[in-house]
Amino acid sequence: MSDGLLEREHQVRLMMLAALSGEHVLLVGPPGTAKSELAKRLKNVFVEANYFERLVTRFSVPEELFGPLSIKALEEDRYNRLTSGYLPEASVAFIDEIFKANSAILNSLLTLLNERQFDNGNRRVNVPLISVVAASNELPEGEELCALYDRFILRSYVSPVSDESFFELLSGTLKEFEPELNIRLTLNDLDEVQKLAEKVELTDATIEACKELKSYLKSQDIKVSDRRWRKLVKLMKVSAFTSGFNETSIYDTWILPHCLWEQPEQFDGLQKLYRCMVTVDGKTPSKRLMRVIKAWEKRLKEDQQTHKYDSQGRRLYLNRDGEETFEEVSKYQKKGEDGDLLYRDEYGDVTYQAKSYRRKNEPIFEEVKNTPIPLNRSFSKAHIEGRVREIQSLRSSVETHYNHVNKELSEVTAYFDNHLWLEKTLLSEVTNALKNSIKECDKLLQRVASLESGFKNLPLEKSPTLTLEPINSDVIEGELCD
Repeated sequence: MSDGLLEREHQVRLMMLAALSGEHVLLVGPPGTAKSELAKRLKNVFVEANYFERLVTRFSVPEELFGPLSIKALEEDRYNRLTSGYLPEASVAFIDEIFKANSAILNSLLTLLNERQFDNGNRRVNVPLISVVAASNELPEGEELCALYDRFILRSYVSPVSDESFFELLSGTLKEFEPELNIRLTLNDLDEVQKLAEKVELTDATIEACKELKSYLKSQDIKVSDRRWRKLVKLMKVSAFTSGFNETSIYDTWILPHCLWEQPEQFDGLQKLYRCMVTVDGKTPSKRLMRVIKAWEKRLKEDQQTHKYDSQGRRLYLNRDGEETFEEVSKYQKKGEDGDLLYRDEYGDVTYQAKSYRRKNEPIFEEVKNTPIPLNRSFSKAHIEGRVREIQSLRSSVETHYNHVNKELSEVTAYFDNHLWLEKTLLSEVTNALKNSIKECDKLLQRVASLESGFKNLPLEKSPTLTLEPINSDVIEGELCD
């Protein structure tokens, strides 16, 4: 479908997934970027699909989209439109400058897009619409257009061809896209895909990724309606089902950055978060696991302490007066051999006199190292065994993650090969992240082994020995019965 079109692979993927899911696509970008050509090619994907195309202006009237009023019906006092060749009978439609639509068009357009129904006179009829591809050079302004904007679940900014492809643009020729009839899709195919996709299981990994994206959206003040989230689940399920899987994976969230932005410049942040989730964050051991290991390392350090500390974690000492202090060295006034205090007079000489000629002499101080207060600790057998059991459970959690990552690494290449929608360039990032995660798990297992060894080697308290006093052989019979 993208043959002959330059740098439009992303838009083709979005339009195909939208059509298979029964959703609509908005293409935002300057004129002349092949937006209408993409819509025409989408029509050729389906058997006997009717195509409708219209440029909307501020002065457009409902007749331009929904068909003229029937003169014959008016003569019979009926308000009916002749819809043949117009939007109500189209399978694929391209509406250019859609946000220039006025209020006379909006209500009917919203019903048609969302419910696949059209009010013709006093009857509401079903329409065969597969997907609408809308285009605009600018984003909507005004509350009346917000509901219309929200109907386009998938959004893409279409930029002009880059400098790298400019020569090919000038020298190449546009190829016609006319696939063989036997490989085109039918409406029955679409119905079957959508019904079977509903049975695809939404995994915990996918839900967690959605939660993380929702948190990011809140931080960026990007509003997403509940209806939109429900439709995004449908898209992810179709993405998984059409790739041959019966459950979603975190990789199926590839579609979310294309659906959650309100302004084109917001897309890069969403895409960066997605790539981070499926590479770095999605593969490394959980933050909770890291916190638990760190907490146990702190606990082991406390159990291994051989010195006394105060409540602020400062090491305690005994000075020579027998007082507790956190200072390693204390200052005392120096004494002579006979135990008298020493001073220095004004001439620098050492003296025992506190005063000389009405002048106070300076005391001579010396630094004395304080004695660390030992902490003679020992632990019961139950305490040590309990700690070891906790660490063994922790090791089991790390090994589970390790095995999960190893399994994913062995399967991820085949997964990407089978998945219809994933960017193949992402595979190298994912495999590198998985390999790094295995290295991290190895380090964690070493830390856990050190913890287990540390707790096993804690000093074990001695069991009290019971000594039985000898019984007097002259005890009177029955004396012990009291």
